Amino acid sequence: MCGISPCPLLADIRSRLPEVQSSCLSELVGPSPPSLFVGRHGYPDVRTGPSATWVPDDSGTEPLTSGDPADLFGRPLEEVAARHANLVTGGSVMPVNSTASTNAMLETTQEIAMAERSVDVELDFAKPIMVGRSPTFDSMSTPLGPSGEVLRAEVVGHASIPRKVDSVANEDDLLAAEAIGELTEASIGEAQITRLLSAGLLGREGRRRLVPTRWGITATDDMLGKRLWDRVRDYPSLDKVLVYEANYLDNVFHIILTPGLWAFHMLEAWTRGSVWTGTGKVLGDWEEIKPRTEYAHQITGAYYSARLGVLEHMNSMRRSGACLIWRDIGPGYWAPVGVWMIRETVREAMRRSPKQFDSLKQAIDYVAPRVSASDDLRNSWFAKRGHQTRLDSFC
Repeated sequence: MCGISPCPLLADIRSRLPEVQSSCLSELVGPSPPSLFVGRHGYPDVRTGPSATWVPDDSGTEPLTSGDPADLFGRPLEEVAARHANLVTGGSVMPVNSTASTNAMLETTQEIAMAERSVDVELDFAKPIMVGRSPTFDSMSTPLGPSGEVLRAEVVGHASIPRKVDSVANEDDLLAAEAIGELTEASIGEAQITRLLSAGLLGREGRRRLVPTRWGITATDDMLGKRLWDRVRDYPSLDKVLVYEANYLDNVFHIILTPGLWAFHMLEAWTRGSVWTGTGKVLGDWEEIKPRTEYAHQITGAYYSARLGVLEHMNSMRRSGACLIWRDIGPGYWAPVGVWMIRETVREAMRRSPKQFDSLKQAIDYVAPRVSASDDLRNSWFAKRGHQTRLDSFC
């Protein structure tokens, strides 16, 4: 973006990661956490394939043993980034409608998507690839290690597939949203649901498509959130204003729940001195009465991940209400690791005992001095809406 080469931002990131001796691979046999990746560039022809772990003997880094990045929650940023730096992705370009007549590469990818735990994979690359370098970072998905064109990909171990996953994947008359509901009821987590969606294993026959990983993560969070909203909206309202707080990887969250009809407003502040901005910036998206249909262009995928964590908590309380989230992003968050971090930090906040207030103004007065831009909070859409006379006040 700045045009400077070499990039000073990436140089700073590399300096914080553990040093690993790079080497060249033409084939790889290793465990897949399980993990796969579907790219978005070139859509509707996308690069699709499985990921496997390469760990050099002298690295001292343990391989990923779970396909759910949430299992790394609480670990330092250096460890989260380093664990994914050695995840090698192989694949080939194929149309998104390839699910109608699968090929060997897609079959292997789909088998890994269905697996509930680590499975051994063998990858033969068309050209040798360099491993041991710093990963590629993305605000939506986990850090990505090296990738390359693969001539052959094969599961060489036994893939343990949950019965419900196998049943839903083979159901040819079930909408994707309905399938996600059934999987959730069977305690299948959002990480595996995203894999199944991305690998083209959900939906009715003839309409299944490969879904780029980045889009699949948001789609899963959105569908799960809307499913919970259908329940939460019929619960009795909260009778107090509650404030929850949590901090992870220099991301500080303040979450305000209020009585009343559903509304959700999320604000993100990239504080001064953070790696990704030199000046500080506040972005926001919101919805009212019902879940938004237009994509949250300001907050993007973090919006849906945070909303899911809030709705899960409201469902567990059997209470309805409205929510404001303020997220401060500090210089300690020197590389993005994906929206799973947002989802898990919100969940962590909701597990803690909240502070109680009698009014939204009192809650805002408590939170404002604790955030990076108190005036933006006080003048936010959510704070101002509390001053308006609402139709439900006459009921």
